[in-house]
Amino acid sequence: MKSLKYNLIIATLFTILLLLPDFIGNILWQNYYIITSKNTLKESAITFFISLLISFSNARILFFTLFFLFGVIELIYFDFFHSYIQPYQTDLLFSELEDILDSLKSIATFIGILMAFVIAIIALLSYFLKKLPLKSYKLSTILLLTLILIFPFFVNKKKVIYIPNSTHLSYLNTFFATNLWILNKFSKKIKKTYKPYIVKKESNGKKIVIVIMGESLNYKRMHLFGWDINNTPNLDKLAKNDKNFIFKKAISSGINTPVSVVSFFNLKREPQNINLLLSQKTNLLKLAKENNYSTYWLSLQEEGTSISTLLNYADYKKTRKDFIKKYDEVLINELKKIPNKKTFIILHLRANHSPYEEYTPKKFYKWDFHSKDYATYKRKSYYNGVLYNDYVISKVIEYVKSHFKNYSIYFTSDHGEMLGFKDEGGRFGHSQLTFGDTFVPFLYYSDTKRELNKTFYNHYQIGKMIAKDLGYEIINPNEDGTYFINGVSIDGSSGFIQYKINNSKLIKENK
Repeated sequence: MKSLKYNLIIATLFTILLLLPDFIGNILWQNYYIITSKNTLKESAITFFISLLISFSNARILFFTLFFLFGVIELIYFDFFHSYIQPYQTDLLFSELEDILDSLKSIATFIGILMAFVIAIIALLSYFLKKLPLKSYKLSTILLLTLILIFPFFVNKKKVIYIPNSTHLSYLNTFFATNLWILNKFSKKIKKTYKPYIVKKESNGKKIVIVIMGESLNYKRMHLFGWDINNTPNLDKLAKNDKNFIFKKAISSGINTPVSVVSFFNLKREPQNINLLLSQKTNLLKLAKENNYSTYWLSLQEEGTSISTLLNYADYKKTRKDFIKKYDEVLINELKKIPNKKTFIILHLRANHSPYEEYTPKKFYKWDFHSKDYATYKRKSYYNGVLYNDYVISKVIEYVKSHFKNYSIYFTSDHGEMLGFKDEGGRFGHSQLTFGDTFVPFLYYSDTKRELNKTFYNHYQIGKMIAKDLGYEIINPNEDGTYFINGVSIDGSSGFIQYKINNSKLIKENK
């Protein structure tokens, strides 16, 4: 009986520790976990039951560490995004791990403290558990493994109930998200068929076509579009004095870089239309080569496995690893080396990738971002990045304007970025399936006049304009007035938003 008493004590201790991330979260953020939720008593009882099973398991440290890390992971995720882990975002661990680790530098101190705390807890538990006469049963380990394996079937019956939110404990939020992700991966996919796109060659195209692809730039946080922070002085001047400069609001085709960039350069409207990617029929670089353009892909981003399908059609390519200096200005130097001939050029920028200050030269630190307040730090650092973007874009336009004729320059961003404002639901970052991280600028400059009368454009429409300048008309027989924002999977399996643009308003149809 004495040893059983120790198991009960350890089970109680495990329960307290598994609940600890939620108390930490509530200290750091208001209503991180709603203690008065109807789930609190039930999930606390479930936590004690799980802890009891762990206390009797002969792999108790391993199981406890797993569940405890689930809670800590939710804290880290919330500190960066100010929202809860969603099932589809698990895919990012496979598609954007390097960028995730890069972004997390901005909360490195918080992660360091948490991980030191986790290591200390596990080390102390390991030491004391060896000293205690605890009962161990293989049956307990089998029950824990069975629980982990069969739980997805319970989740499958009521998926909506298990979506991570503030009414679930931290470790369960991560556990639920993982289970829902697994279910999605193994569930039967509904295959959709689409009519093939029609590509018509109409002309030899313009002599010079340049696409500048930005990173995480949100038009709502640019002075050019009415934001009250003066972070676009050069573009403001162009808008005021040069009739050839056009700026419009736009919507991205995806919520992360690999999906949006690949969709953009392939003119992929339908998230599930994978055949279009397999055929490469509408790949803008491929079309350019077929119309006798020299093609350049100059990027301060990593190549990435998904984007590499685009680079296959670049005659000249340089990515981040090929540059000694890591600021976007080096792309202007590369642009100046390109001969004055029929050319299609992509300049892929790095600023405003998180942590924003890392990709912004210090001479552009106009706003002091050193602050203990997370929102203040993120916003001011971001504004400096926007200021740098303004400089780079204007310098590209300035150079092309003075050295070339018969050209067009396009600028948009891969996706937007959220900075915790009220109209963004207090969220930060991107890769979240919401309109908030899809608002991007669309800038256009040419030496020939062009009318752009719509209030909103999107990546798909911009891609068709670029194709036109390259000498092609793209006809999509699947168009019906709706457009899509893809989730973090290029095949649409991680969800998407369907919307219409009606009377200058975005109308979300479904998710």
